[in-house]
Amino acid sequence: MEFVGKDALRFLGHQGPCPDALREKLAAAARDVLAAAEPARVWRQFPVAVHDSLVTVEGAFSLQSRHLSANLRGCASVYLFVATLGAGVDRLVRRTSLLSAEQTALLQAVAGELTDAWCDDVCAELAALPETGGHALRPRFSPGYGDVPLSLQKDFFAVTDATRRIHVSLTDGFLMVPTKSVSAFCGVCG
Repeated sequence: MEFVGKDALRFLGHQGPCPDALREKLAAAARDVLAAAEPARVWRQFPVAVHDSLVTVEGAFSLQSRHLSANLRGCASVYLFVATLGAGVDRLVRRTSLLSAEQTALLQAVAGELTDAWCDDVCAELAALPETGGHALRPRFSPGYGDVPLSLQKDFFAVTDATRRIHVSLTDGFLMVPTKSVSAFCGVCG
C-alpha cells in the first residue's frame, strides 16, 4: 500500500500543479494514516454463472444486474472480498475533526487514496493465488455501483464472515464501519 498523492488531490478537488506546501501536508497526513491503519482483508471464491443480466454466485446468492453481468461475463469464478484500513483510521479522523477541519479533509483524502491502494494490493494478491490459475482478474465491482444495490452488502457479509473475521460491520443503511472499507466482486476470467 503506497501513497502517491494523485487521488488525494482529486478527492480534495485540487486542480493544477500541487504546491510544495500542500504536498508536504499530504505526506504528513499519509504518515499519520499509515501509522493508524490496521489493514485487513477477507475473501471467498465462488463459481459464477452469468445469463443475460442474471448473475448467480453459486452457493451464495443471485441478482439481476446489467452492469455486474457485463463485468463478470466470461468468468468461471468470482472472489467476493471485504478490505479495510481498520478502526484506527476512523479514530484518527474523529480526534482530528475536533481540532482542524483542514487536517481532517487532508486525512480523509489520503485515507481514501490508501483504501483504493489497499484494494489494489488485495486484487494483486488474489491474482497470484494458485486458485486463480494464472487467469486475468476483472476490475473490482462493488455493491452500490451501477445497478447493484447497496443492500447486497448483507449477502457479502454473510458469505465472507467479515464482521467476525476482520471486524467490519454494517449499519442499518448497509454502510461499512470502519468507514475506510470496501466490498467488491473480482471476477476470474479465462
